[in-house]
Amino acid sequence: MIKILIIVFSLFSNSVFASDEKPGRFFEDQPDVTDEPQVHFIYLLNKDSEDREWDINGKMEKELLEANEKMLEMTKGNQKFRYDLREDGKMDISFVRLDKQYKGNYNMEYPDAYLTKLGFNNPNKLYFAWVDVGHRDGGQGAVHHGYIFLKNKHNPSARKRILITLHELMHVNGFAWPCIKGAKKSHKFGTIIGGPDGGDKYNLGGLYNHKDPTCPDFKDSVFLEPTSSTPFNPVYLKCAMAAEVGRGISPDSNYEWRDRYSHKKLKKIKKKRTWCTYNLYKDFNNF
Repeated sequence: MIKILIIVFSLFSNSVFASDEKPGRFFEDQPDVTDEPQVHFIYLLNKDSEDREWDINGKMEKELLEANEKMLEMTKGNQKFRYDLREDGKMDISFVRLDKQYKGNYNMEYPDAYLTKLGFNNPNKLYFAWVDVGHRDGGQGAVHHGYIFLKNKHNPSARKRILITLHELMHVNGFAWPCIKGAKKSHKFGTIIGGPDGGDKYNLGGLYNHKDPTCPDFKDSVFLEPTSSTPFNPVYLKCAMAAEVGRGISPDSNYEWRDRYSHKKLKKIKKKRTWCTYNLYKDFNNF
């Protein structure tokens, strides 16, 4: 009897329902096939959301693989994201149901904290959730968690979902860093994929291979493969910046970044524009 209770508690510790347990579904990150940094995807539901099985019916995996092919095209065949895979070769997609009916009209701080507390908190992984709820935004993202909202009016088709996913993955990698030419409020208007200026073109613009060694270049993100010869991990970089102004926890308190990225615009770190989700739940009172 005790053993049964332990199994039940373990299965439903992240507020899943009995009906959520389905063949092919995983509630935790599965064993990795590589130690290299990678992007892990999550199918995220509100407490009362309908389960449309995007994580197990093949739709989510299919569109995410198409998104990565678009990334390969944008880098002229040089790089794409390193996705988290299971030992059977399929994409490792986790299922998570929030423990309360979270409205999320303004930001995603609570989901960030909830997911990091559940263990989706590896500094060598980026986490990206397809959230099956309505929301005023098409997506949101910051280092090192991002989201798209499947019931938002801006995501009615596979093409739009792919655009928004790629756009938010730029933010989850820290772009556009303020030292990027033309950047404003984390965007580079007119060029970044699916940008807020209404753009819907697959274009990395000045984010990729911009030739300024004092400013992070997207080609050097450790979450792309093959890894560049001058890589950086945006989680360590952005979280070190955030920790300096009291807006985050760094995976490595001794992480040095100013010697490499010495651009004057990076030196002017502003508290309100610096955000890091690593160990975010530790900053929440009564979480």
